[in-house]
Amino acid sequence: MPGPEAAGAIPPPPATSPAAPADNVIDLTRALARNTSRQDAPMTAPEPPPQDPLLERLAIEAEALYAVHERTLSDPATADAYRIALDLALLLLDGALAKGHIGDDGYRRLHNTLAAAQHAPDCL
Repeated sequence: MPGPEAAGAIPPPPATSPAAPADNVIDLTRALARNTSRQDAPMTAPEPPPQDPLLERLAIEAEALYAVHERTLSDPATADAYRIALDLALLLLDGALAKGHIGDDGYRRLHNTLAAAQHAPDCL
């Protein structure tokens, strides 16, 4: 997926934040920061660690959502459709950056989070 010229890893989250994330929000920022070792790395999803607990939690949450619709991410066709939907979200994100609706930092954070989420079916 093409990205902006200045590719790089997301910075670590701030030491303090104005509000803690809600209990139902899965913050993949820490996992992404752990998995990205170079500031000049290309903007692609890092390979997830074999048993990343945050990615596993996302997989469980996604699987529960799909189960409500009588689907499962362990089905290869459904997992492919899930990844295609995330590809579309990444395209929308590219458009938001191109139109100036989001800045480079926000783009990198959202892009890396969505790209990492593509690995969720692999955790099941």
